[in-house]
Amino acid sequence: MNAEDLVIIAARPGMGKTELALKIAEGVASRVIPGSDVRRGVLIFSMEMSAIQVVERGIAGAGMMSVSVLRNPSRMDDEGWARVASGMKLLADLDVWVVDASRLSVEEIRSIAERHKQEHPNLSLIMADYLGLIEKPKAERNDLAIAHISGSLKAMAKDLKTPVISLSQLSRDVEKRPNKRPTNADLRDSGSIEQDADSIIMLYREAVYYENSSAAPFAEIIVTKNRFGSLGTVYQRFCNGHFVACDQNEARQICTASNAPAGRRKRYAQGADV
Repeated sequence: MNAEDLVIIAARPGMGKTELALKIAEGVASRVIPGSDVRRGVLIFSMEMSAIQVVERGIAGAGMMSVSVLRNPSRMDDEGWARVASGMKLLADLDVWVVDASRLSVEEIRSIAERHKQEHPNLSLIMADYLGLIEKPKAERNDLAIAHISGSLKAMAKDLKTPVISLSQLSRDVEKRPNKRPTNADLRDSGSIEQDADSIIMLYREAVYYENSSAAPFAEIIVTKNRFGSLGTVYQRFCNGHFVACDQNEARQICTASNAPAGRRKRYAQGADV
């Protein structure tokens, strides 16, 4: 990411948007600012999950365990507790701040981010989870409201010289197609978002629709817009709700060759993790 980028991560529910964004945030916070020994900082605006839930996700991800296991400590064995301890130690060393107000306007987000940048110059990433929950201006059509929000997020990234990641839901029209891999046209009110974003990352997991597919173990991270780079797909295994590195050639062959039968389609559950 460049210092002034607006990056959109978009997918249907259950694909892993929040998990991917948190993994990126952890990666940023794990690095130091060049020419110093100061670690980078991350500011997360979480309008869907509480700060505790965000921390749970972080601990589970760092310990490579599912959130459901973490929430049942009475059933954890010694290995599970060791994973929790490892995850907590990793997160404790990171400069990650979480603002978990349920409804914030984009102006309030900017005000908090500006103040935070002044107090913590090491701030290197701002994350908003997610765009659809940012308070919309009253008396405006939804498309105009979204345009105002996406434009303001881009302006904030440019003015603070700090990249912004915002998550976004995709239209239900994706579900109506035989090939459900998303495109930029599937973004809700996509015109302004596509125009303002420097990069757009789409997520697709065949397991959400076809749980018995040979491609079910994999997630596709699809770069559909990249103003300063190339487009393409990166493959990861999706294990216990987390993205794990895998052999790219093997995953590509399996995912591109997969032809999951329509009879095995699985609809995502209401309230599924996103």
